[in-house]
Amino acid sequence: MTDDPSSTRNIEDTLSLLKKVWVVFLLGLYAACIYNELRFPGFREEPLEGEAGLWKIQRVLYFGLLGLGLLTDVVQIRIDRDKAFMYLFASLILGGLSTLIGATQFKVFDSILG
Repeated sequence: MTDDPSSTRNIEDTLSLLKKVWVVFLLGLYAACIYNELRFPGFREEPLEGEAGLWKIQRVLYFGLLGLGLLTDVVQIRIDRDKAFMYLFASLILGGLSTLIGATQFKVFDSILG
């Protein structure tokens, strides 16, 4: 790899953009989980009528979050190998717990706002 300053700047700009898009996907996933809890409260194995679409949206956002996490980590590795797979791991944890976290946040906001 060359030490070209413009190349390093381009990699840092790409990493910054990927991080921002990753956060947008994570927020979208949490928003979908909160909306699902608003419309169809409670946990279940099979979706209710009308809930299947929300579950598909959540899956797409989750796998998009994993993909963005992997891309972010690939770009991050070019800058610093010590931070490898940080975003993929965070995507697995935060995305996997999104339904639980979204439901809990909805219940807290619902109790606070009445």
